[in-house]
Order: sequence, then C-alpha cells, then structure tokens
Amino acid sequence: SLLLLMVRACYLWGIGYFKPFSSRVRALFVKHTRTGNPLVDSVAEHRPTSADAYLRFLNVCFHGWIMGFILLSVASGVRYSAGASFLQLYSVVAYYFSLKMSRLLLLTAPVAAILTGFVVGSAVDLAVEVFGDRSSGVSDPTGSRGRSRGKEPEQSLPSEKPSRSPFYCLWRWLFSSKPLAGQCSCYWTDLPVWNDVSGLRFPFIFRGICCQHVESSTDLQGKRRWKGYPRGDYYVSYLWLRDNTPQDARVLSWWDYGYQITGIGNRTTLADGNTWNHEHIATIGKMLTSPVKESHALIRHLADYVLVWSGKQRGDLRKSPHMARIGNSVYRDICPEEDPQCTQFGFYRGDLNKPTPMMKKSLLYNLCTFGTGNSETELDSSMFQLVYVSRFRLVKIYKVMNVSLESKSWIANPKNRKCDPPGSWICSGQYPPAKEIQDMLAKRISYEQLEDFNRRNRSDAYYKAYMRQMG
Repeated sequence: SLLLLMVRACYLWGIGYFKPFSSRVRALFVKHTRTGNPLVDSVAEHRPTSADAYLRFLNVCFHGWIMGFILLSVASGVRYSAGASFLQLYSVVAYYFSLKMSRLLLLTAPVAAILTGFVVGSAVDLAVEVFGDRSSGVSDPTGSRGRSRGKEPEQSLPSEKPSRSPFYCLWRWLFSSKPLAGQCSCYWTDLPVWNDVSGLRFPFIFRGICCQHVESSTDLQGKRRWKGYPRGDYYVSYLWLRDNTPQDARVLSWWDYGYQITGIGNRTTLADGNTWNHEHIATIGKMLTSPVKESHALIRHLADYVLVWSGKQRGDLRKSPHMARIGNSVYRDICPEEDPQCTQFGFYRGDLNKPTPMMKKSLLYNLCTFGTGNSETELDSSMFQLVYVSRFRLVKIYKVMNVSLESKSWIANPKNRKCDPPGSWICSGQYPPAKEIQDMLAKRISYEQLEDFNRRNRSDAYYKAYMRQMG
C-alpha cells in the first residue's frame, strides 16, 4: 500500500496537481537574493542569520542551549528517551532553518529555553545531592504504646533534617516564591515578607533585559537619541495622522509601515505586512518611483495622503531601488529591459546628494527632499501639499490635491467589493474604473513567481537578466 501511495503521489506531482512551494519556502533552500522574486529578495528578515544575532536575541539561553544539547546527547547515549530525542531533533531542525532565514530565529526560542532549564536543573540537582545534608533520624512515637499492647514497635519512616545546602537556598531564593522556613539555615529567608517578594526578583531581571532589547531595536523609537531621550518621530507622526486627518482618509506609503498606520494612526493604508498580492505591492512601487506628474495622475484615484520616511539612514530613499525592482517585475516600463535590477535608479557612489537622472525625476525623491536645507527640489503644490514634518525630519506627510471623489466613492461602495463569502468582511481590493488606472493595469504583467523547483528552463528575457545581474 505504501508503494502504491508513492506511485500515485509521483503521478499527481508530475501532472501538476500539488501546489508548488511559495517563494518564501524556496528562500530556505536557495541562496538569499536568488529566489527570482524581487519582493522576497528585498526583505531583510529573509537574509541568513548572523552569528551575533543568536547571542543578542537568546541571551544566556544561547549558551544554555549548546550545553544542554551536549548534555542531553550524552544522557541519551546512556539511556534512550523519546522526549530527549525530540529535543535533539528540534534543536537540529530549528538551528538549520534559523541559519537560512533570520526571522526563523524565533523557532529556536522554545528549545533554547527548555535545554537551558535542563542544564540549570541538572546543576542544582547535582549540587543538592553532593553538598546536601543527608543525615536522618529515626523516631518511634508509638513505641511505648506498641509495647503496652504486646506488639512489636513499628519503625517510623526516616525523616530528613532540614537541608543546610547554600546551593539549595540560592536556587529557592531566585526561582521560588514558596516559604523557605525549615528548609534552609538562612535566617532571613524565614521572614514572611521576604518569602512574598523573593519569587518576584527573577521576573524583574528578565523584564529589564527585554526592555533594554526592545528600546535598542525598535523602529518606532529610533536608535538615535537627542539629549538623552529617544527620538519618537515615527510614533508621533502616526498620532498626527489619527488626530489631524478625516476618519475615511487613505494613506499611501511603502508597505513596511502599513501596520503602524492602521494600528496607531487608525487610518486606512493601501498595503501592509499582510498584503500577499505581489501585483498590488508592485503597483505601489510604480506610483512611488514614477515621475511626479505621472504618479499624481494615479495616486489621486487611490489615496488622500502620502507618508514617507525621509531620514537619510533608515529612510525610503535607501529602500527605493527595491521599490523600483518590485514595480518593474510587473510594470516593465519602469526600468530598461536589460536592467531588471534598476541599477539606473539610485545614487552615484551611494551618496544621497547625487541622484541619478531617473531617481531625480521620481516622486519618492521629490517628496523626501522637498523643503530640506540645501535641496533644490521644487514640488508643484497643485499636486502635493506638505502638511506635516516631524521634529527631526524623519517623517513627512503630504496631502494629495485634486483627489478624485468619483473614484473614492466607487471604492467605498460595498457593491463594488468581491467578498468571499458574499457579504463577509473578507474582500479583495478592486481598482476604480478611472482611465488612468485602467491604462496602467493594461500594462501589468501577472507576475509568475518562480515557485516550482522543476521549472529551471524558464526562458523569458526578464528572468534571465534578473538572475544574471544578481550573480
């Protein structure tokens, strides 16, 4: 029956019955930036995990994981255990895939914590066994009663004297909230107040480490400080959206910030981290990287505001080549056919003050540099009006002028939504029937991701040029 099942599976695989692996899964088995999908290749979390990331994110559990794996392997060699084998297999699989993709480092957290606990627990057990006071006494509280009845005295079970081990006291002090009276000779552990708070010390230490890590890595706070205080440009900007824009306002930004605009700003965003539609993200890339006039003709039908990260270190200009590549994978008129990597869309020698001609014409460059000190950028106020600049100029928000009310009403009409099932909230987005939008969609190529490992003979010129430039 197993052979028959394998034959049938091979047949179904050959006729294309099974859905091919997604590009994200494919990224686990090929070199980063070699998936053939510029969107997947652009995500920083898809890069291999660096060596210091394990220590930075797992902290002491990283060393405990290693020691625990070795100790568990030795113990399994002496006596087999299904649980130990599972943890060993889990460790190997989690470590392999976390090396391939940095976001999968999260998979290592459970097994690292378990094996660290195994090491600590084994060390404490050994310390108690070696240094603990095992002396015991035998008492016979019923001896006289037994003799008076003519019975042999019954020997009571041995009772251990309270442990005097300092290792045991230290362990209970760190991890236990139970009273220690009668278990340790440390007189201060017998105090009721101490017993109430001792178990809380370790969680506070853990919380302090977590807060330090979050503060140093979060994008909302920013890594740089001003006069000892974190720069809160991003967070304050989303609050400004919430307090100063209409509730039905639609905000165009790169998809990285969609969750923040929705969650903090409480405004509709055109895309977020849950947008799986490659063509839609490519459409946003096209609108941001096209010339100003062309972009405005499209954006006025879809959005009311445009939000850009205008900082030089972590701003949109650093990401703009990725936006152009993703957009060009669907709209081939953004970059020349022989340049699918859009190398002409960028900056000379990486200097943000020296844009290429294609970059200088783009909407994104003009929005990020307009109103900046030495910039000569001029922006037509009849198309985009600057309405907000954050304190440290890390975020800029523009109001889209001459918004098409007809397109906005069409999109808001429930009759124009395609829902699955009908009447539910699970509705795929629809573009308005405006001429500019439909002309753009007519040029769109349905992006066929390289998801099937067997399709190595793909022959289109775009894919060949893309893989050749990626090296």
